[in-house]
Formats: sequence, structure tokens, C-alpha cells
Amino acid sequence: MLHMFEKRPILIPGRQHLSVFISLILLSLVLTQFVELPTRRLAVTVFGSPWGVDLDASWLMAVLLASLVCTGTDALVRTHPRVHEFSLRYTFEYWILPGLMGLAAARLLSEPMARYVWAAGLAATGMLFAIVLIAEYTTVDPVAPVYPQARLFLNVIAYTLAFVLFILVYQTRGRSLVTATAMLVISFALALDLLWHAGAKLSQTFLLSAAVGLVLGEASWAMNYWQVSAWSGGMLLMLIFYIMTGIASQHLQGKLSRQVLFEFLVVGSVGIVVLIAFRP
Repeated sequence: MLHMFEKRPILIPGRQHLSVFISLILLSLVLTQFVELPTRRLAVTVFGSPWGVDLDASWLMAVLLASLVCTGTDALVRTHPRVHEFSLRYTFEYWILPGLMGLAAARLLSEPMARYVWAAGLAATGMLFAIVLIAEYTTVDPVAPVYPQARLFLNVIAYTLAFVLFILVYQTRGRSLVTATAMLVISFALALDLLWHAGAKLSQTFLLSAAVGLVLGEASWAMNYWQVSAWSGGMLLMLIFYIMTGIASQHLQGKLSRQVLFEFLVVGSVGIVVLIAFRP
């Protein structure tokens, strides 16, 4: 047991493995600019009313890229030399941030923009993927010397990614059945990533993550009837997500108290006041 607590060197993934993976991601993003597929409409009847969604090339490529990133991240994590020391039964929690990053990058880079802006965005995406993948690789070893810093960085990325994806989903103004479901899935996945490392039982983590996703899905459904901008909607959803995951994390760590609840209440109140005052 002593070897679990001894000072360990910082491990990073193999340069060749990481560079090949990043190159595949960037190549996939470049190909999205040239692949053209006909838009298909998926039409079904739900609860007695017609419902349809348009599936275009950008969404298809985004899903394919997210799948590629998840597969590559799993392979990368399993190359960690200490992966067997911690009986790593599940690796899907390491897919969440890279996979959703791939989804967001494919959608954002498919928007009309100047070529030099698109090239800069592609380069920034490659660098961000490299840093996130190294951080995910580092957190395989919970006693690594830089584990707290890596986990903090990934938490910041998770909240930033939540804000971006909330805006992307909310601005579609699609049917609530679609947008609320998407919000539920995204919120559940990101909450699972944030709560996974709280050290609680898997069942508790899944249950609280599902509760966060359900609340965000219902909030999104209600907000579709409001006449607010995508930024305002995204910020309000982000505020709800931050408070929900923060309270859940404190509960899982056994630190939830009246003082903590009051602090989150203050944060929520200040956030709502700012939203009402500025209404971006």
C-alpha cells in the first residue's frame, strides 16, 4: 500500500500516440468543410402531433467526430502504465469532455466565417484537445502530484463546455421534445464528469447526475416559451447547472451544510440580478 502514496513522477501520454490522435481529429474537422450530404428530414408522430427534425451533414459529421474522439480517448487512457493499479473498471467517464468537445468543435467550425478565423479556430481546437487529453490521462492516477491541478482544469473546461453547448442547443429554437432531450443528455453527461471524482458510490453519482439532467431538461422546456436571447438563455441554464452540480458535489463529499446552501443561494440570486440588469 505504501507505493500508492509515494511521490510519483508526472506521466504524459506518448508523443507519437497523442500527435496521431490530434491529427485525426483535425483532419476530420477539415473534411467537414468538403463533405456535402443532402439534408434529410426525420418525421414521426409523438403524442398525436407531427414532429420532425432536419439531419444535415454538419450534425452527422459532428456525431461521427464525437464517436471518433471517444474511441481514441479510451485507447489513450488505457495506455497509462498504472491503469491496472487502480482497477480501472470504467473508462467512459474519460470520454465525456473530449467527446462533447468534438461535438461542439464540429458545430462551431461549420458556421460561416472568414478563412483565417476558421484556421485560427482549428489551431486553437488542436491545442485545447492536446491539453485536455493530457489532463484526462493524468487523472487516471489519483495520487499523481498534479492530479488536483489537472482535475481543476477539467472542471473549468466542463463548465465552459456546458455554457457553449447550452447556447448552441437553445439558439436552435427547435421543438421542446428535441431541445429539452438534448439538454437533459448533455447536462447528465457533464454532471457525471464533474461528480465522478467525488469518491461516492457509482449509484449515487448516477442518480444525482440524472437529477441534474432532468432539472435542466425541464428548465429548457419551460424556457422555450420565453422571448429571450440565446446568450441569456444559455447563461440562465448555466447558472442552474452550476448550482445543481455544486450542491450535488458537496452532498457526495459529505460537506453539505446550511452555510453551503446559503452561499449557493447568494450566487444564484446575484446571477439572476445580473441577468435581469444586463439581459445580453
